[in-house]
Amino acid sequence: MKKLARRVTRIALRIIALAVTALATVWLVRGIDSRGMPDLQIWHTYNPNNEFRARDYPDGITFDEYQQLELRLTKELDEHIYATVDADDGEALNRYNKRSIVYAGPDGQAWNRSFEIDTVNPRGGILLLHGASDSPYSMRALAELFAKHGLYVAAFRMPGHGTVPAGLKHARVEDWAAIAQSGVKHVAQKIGADKPIYIGGYSAGAAVAVDYALDAVLDSSLIPVDRLFLYSPAIAVTPFARFGGWDEALASVSGFEKLGWMSIETEYDPFKYNSFPKNGGYLSFALSQRVMAKLDLALDQNPAALPPIISFQSLIDSTVKTDSVVHDLYQRLPANNSELILFDFNRADDIQHFVINSQHELLAELDETVPVNFSYTLVTNRSAQTKYTEARTRTAGNIQMARKELPYEWPPGVYSLSHVAIPYPDTDAWYGVVNEDGTSKPGTFSSVAPRGDQAILAIPLGRLMRLRYNPFFGYVEKRTLDFCAACVLERSLEREAIAK
Repeated sequence: MKKLARRVTRIALRIIALAVTALATVWLVRGIDSRGMPDLQIWHTYNPNNEFRARDYPDGITFDEYQQLELRLTKELDEHIYATVDADDGEALNRYNKRSIVYAGPDGQAWNRSFEIDTVNPRGGILLLHGASDSPYSMRALAELFAKHGLYVAAFRMPGHGTVPAGLKHARVEDWAAIAQSGVKHVAQKIGADKPIYIGGYSAGAAVAVDYALDAVLDSSLIPVDRLFLYSPAIAVTPFARFGGWDEALASVSGFEKLGWMSIETEYDPFKYNSFPKNGGYLSFALSQRVMAKLDLALDQNPAALPPIISFQSLIDSTVKTDSVVHDLYQRLPANNSELILFDFNRADDIQHFVINSQHELLAELDETVPVNFSYTLVTNRSAQTKYTEARTRTAGNIQMARKELPYEWPPGVYSLSHVAIPYPDTDAWYGVVNEDGTSKPGTFSSVAPRGDQAILAIPLGRLMRLRYNPFFGYVEKRTLDFCAACVLERSLEREAIAK
């Protein structure tokens, strides 16, 4: 028996050694392959000193303190990044070149930092949190919408964002969670007692919003929120993101630094990183795991305390898993008036034959005649013969789908929304395609329609094809306001005033 045990042990050790060797070989080959990526620039390597770190503020940070920190951070970037870029290097698409056409400038730079919109006698308040690789600019249209309808708005910059892509390499989930806590506390102080507090989040910011709301359910010392507004929520991302930490370990070895990056690209967007470090993907994965664990606890301890949630999600999303929004979040919620709005792909006859119907099982599941605890709406074509749309809605507890025609149609050549399109109107200054008066807006990111051979493109073709604005943003606005109790009250008061 002892000989057999020793033999089994030797075989097991050999198998483990082979597995470790194979894994190390794969990672080494990947590290060597990464050397073929574009060269790292200073904005890929410089780690800002004035960035927020939760460990340095155990008692949190006030909004004024955070804005002062951001001003010091801006000055630091001027000295160590912008001053090192040759203004005459001829790069027309470089956000870090102050002579570039995509440099945000002094006014635009403010959208890379936290901002607030004060409202006289606010009827409530909302904290807005942007997504990974983004900046507070992505929440601008929603912020103006909420402020217009009676809410105080604070949009906090998530640490690691709005500066240089390298900042995202050093961010931590704890930093984002700390900012959410400080943000809610700030909103509560601004609006006063007995007024509703909401959180709105986009992409990873939506996951941070849910994370805080669950913390508030589990910890009575935290300020509870009344409702959550989620846009392209990153409830789950690709599971391969979990291995980002492994690549980071090898990326710390000289000569393998590029392995720490999923992409290294030209930084032509003034408000969003194009280069993306693998730590950013890992943070999104870690955050989703954290949210799921807390949701289990909250559902066990106090499901009635979970705030109602409304989510806006593209059925086709290459960044997050749409089915996870349904299965891991909505199908587990109690009956608390939550709502889910999905945007279908363009099913017009001249489009649908060229696309893959990858989510037909999910739609079939949602169409089943089984009552659920949440209201569900699908925005889709009225028929295959038209690009005009309708909303098919099934309210919580019912099985019948009601149809309502919408005044929106798919723009020419557009076959679906995207993860990044949801929070931007078509009139957006950078990502839109039309002006406020309805005239065409050439020269913006969304107006670029590349034709030719992709071999000469300096920017990945997939990035140029990705829709950057939401042609149905008017519907997002309406459903957002309908879900916002304080906003609805504000609008009803306006109608009463007009009637008088």
